[in-house]
Amino acid sequence: MAAGDLDAALVAAIDAGRDVIVPDRHRAAALRLAWARRQLKQGRQVWSTPAIHTWDAWLAQRWREAALRGEVAPLQLLSAGQERALWEAVLARLAPPGEDEATLTLHAGALMQSAARAVQSRIAPERTAHSREESLLATALAEVRRECAARGLLTLRLASADTLQFLRHVPAPMIAGEPALTALQSALARECWPGATLLAPQPEAPSGVHTRLLRAGDLEQELAACARWCRAHIERNAGARLLVISACIEPSLAIQSELLWRSLAAGTDADDLARARWLAVEGGEPLLHQALVTAAIEALELIASDEEIPTGSLLNLLRSPYFTWGTAAGTASLGQWFGELGLGRWHATTLREALREAGRREPAAARLEQWMAGSATQLPAREKVGATVWAERFAAALEGAPFAPPASLDSRDSQRLTRWHELLDEFAGLDAVLPPMGRGAALARLRRLASQARHQPASGDAAVTLTDALGDPVAGYDAIWVLGLTETRWPAPPRPDSWIALTEQWRAGWPEAGVSQRRAQAHWALACWKARAGELMLSYPEREGDVVHRPARVAEAGVEWSAVSPEPPTEVTGLAPPAQDAQLGPILPAERQAPLRGGAGRLATQQACAFRAQAQCRLGAEPPARAWAGVPPATRGRMLHLVLQHFWNAVKDQSGLLALDPAAESEVLQRSWEAAVRATPVARWLAPQVLQRERQRTLALLANVLQLERDRPPFTVEACELPVTWNGDDARLTLRIDRIDRVGDTAVLLDYKSGAPARIALHEGELQPLQLALYAAALAQQGRTVGAAALLNLKPHEPDIAGVSQDPALLPAGTREIEDWGQALQQWEQQLLELMRAHLSGDATLTRDPAVCARCHLPSLCRRAGAEVAPEEGADETVAGETT
Repeated sequence: MAAGDLDAALVAAIDAGRDVIVPDRHRAAALRLAWARRQLKQGRQVWSTPAIHTWDAWLAQRWREAALRGEVAPLQLLSAGQERALWEAVLARLAPPGEDEATLTLHAGALMQSAARAVQSRIAPERTAHSREESLLATALAEVRRECAARGLLTLRLASADTLQFLRHVPAPMIAGEPALTALQSALARECWPGATLLAPQPEAPSGVHTRLLRAGDLEQELAACARWCRAHIERNAGARLLVISACIEPSLAIQSELLWRSLAAGTDADDLARARWLAVEGGEPLLHQALVTAAIEALELIASDEEIPTGSLLNLLRSPYFTWGTAAGTASLGQWFGELGLGRWHATTLREALREAGRREPAAARLEQWMAGSATQLPAREKVGATVWAERFAAALEGAPFAPPASLDSRDSQRLTRWHELLDEFAGLDAVLPPMGRGAALARLRRLASQARHQPASGDAAVTLTDALGDPVAGYDAIWVLGLTETRWPAPPRPDSWIALTEQWRAGWPEAGVSQRRAQAHWALACWKARAGELMLSYPEREGDVVHRPARVAEAGVEWSAVSPEPPTEVTGLAPPAQDAQLGPILPAERQAPLRGGAGRLATQQACAFRAQAQCRLGAEPPARAWAGVPPATRGRMLHLVLQHFWNAVKDQSGLLALDPAAESEVLQRSWEAAVRATPVARWLAPQVLQRERQRTLALLANVLQLERDRPPFTVEACELPVTWNGDDARLTLRIDRIDRVGDTAVLLDYKSGAPARIALHEGELQPLQLALYAAALAQQGRTVGAAALLNLKPHEPDIAGVSQDPALLPAGTREIEDWGQALQQWEQQLLELMRAHLSGDATLTRDPAVCARCHLPSLCRRAGAEVAPEEGADETVAGETT
């Protein structure tokens, strides 16, 4: 059989104007395309579209026609979404005392499906129920039917043969793609269409069908072999139509399609349009997985939030291509600002305050704040109204953004937008089964509805169709390849329905009810595959991770499983060898005239890994911003610096500190804290309880720090937050020194460190920590020589001072002494100059420190990607030059 070929019985039925019923909408689409290919082959340019439906869609269409003719009672026909909502409401009422209603309603979809199958098989759950699950289905089904009768509702999925007697006036359809009629269909055939043949005859495989059995090393190799087979067919015949069926459950069909497409498009310049012509994937994805729908729901939840708003949701809103808040650069700048603030969550009022402040310099912030303010009034929190009203309000709120203007969308996004509007219509239809609800419940229901609905963009007659439907393809194809036929997957293992008595499932012949039924189902599917294609390929992967597979038992006389042919090696060019270092061009003289951004951190990153420094500073590959649930570390560090600055500006020296009694010290710290909060915008946007906890933490920490300061040799604070510049190789770095003390006649440099302690190695001739050497060198260039340089580690419970000095009496015990201080200063200056020259020249040498690689954010860009970077035994795991 080739593409466009159909069974004679199907052709006769369509020519006679009979409705054709197939298992699912994908088979319906495939059959319509096959009919179109047949008409084109016969030279026709215009033809009537055949009536091809699923059973549920056909029943609904015929019932509506009967309702228009007045042949049935005027009831409201429930959609699938309305029926599920009704089942959820019924199950919530049936939850026993002490059991969570939400847990029970999670089974609504499965119960609804089981009830529909029971009706199709004419099983009466109330007569066969024994277990708790079976009794729950029987009780829920009776309650759903009672609700429908009381409220004038109708669900055709639960309709008996008596309810479907309106079909007497409808021509008999033909049912294709099924091994047998259901009990309900057989009853309707006897009562409504006596003498008519409903079930399409079993297809027979033509003689000469070529079947091959192949084994692959793994799924990726299997898909690659399938892709080569597809390309070979299409290159021989551009009009070939191929079907690829996958029995693999993991990875998902979407991931399998990506792997298949990667192999199909290898070595070509294929784009999205080419992909649509080459490959179609059946099944679609949950509507909630579509970026457009996710953006719409997240935006509604953001403006209607009564709780704190996650920064991630805010950034998603700013980055979404379906909203326009201003220029792309302005919106990106606003998103970067929020990312740099580091707050993990925002209260709605605080967020709008921050947006108003940012709006003074960025129009995108002002527009976003105005939209949030206006939309919040459209979605009142305490009002309970019907789903229709909420749907109208949701649409109006998004329209004010505006959301997804149709002129800015491509074909696929336009289809998604249409599906979103259909989802709002489905949501509005819930008024038929649900009472009025509040804003939070309405949004939760809308999100749940989007997760249950599926969407697949319309596509043309693609050359290759990928599906996970293991049944009858119904339409003919030039060739079929079935993937993943391992012993554990095909025939599929029994999986009886837990809501229906097993004996009833056996009586009805459900395929999943037992081993013999599964075996019969597999033999039937194999016969269908042979009948629908001129060539049949069956394959399986020998291994998936640590799991070793055996092939399915396929009865093919004289045919053995053979290995797939290996893929020809692909030569990759243009990549540097992993061990080869690279270099960018030197920084331009014009760039050197202005201070290089990054300060001491720029040189520290160059010291740790030159590649990372060039990527960050020259190419903009900055690490992604992190959002913190509490106080962001950068904010905490800034506030600690400001509190200490204000405190020492008030106290001046150690003698002033010693003169303070506990009450006076607490008062000065409190004033310093309040000044720091006023100078830190982020602090104003922290939740009051978070800010109070941070105040307590800071004051407790500084009490320990001040005790450490009392035990030092006498000192005077000479400068706090002193701006300086270091000049190196015609380039400048702007620095800020936390503090300079005067001990006797000697200046002592102090750098506050609120992060992890750094390794001290300056006395060993190594620039660790680099910032101390850099600050000392910058002061020396200004003629201000220091005699000691140290880190004041602001650890919460045990702060300490660690550094180097020319005289042990300058700092507390434990600091490292350097005998020849002047020579050390010259050595640091020389090392800093060499480091700056390497940076300016574009040096991008890879680090040799595994600990640096372990904390890098650029592994996918590094030439060492994929290499093992585990620290060597005994290696120091401190990141060189990394400071907070």
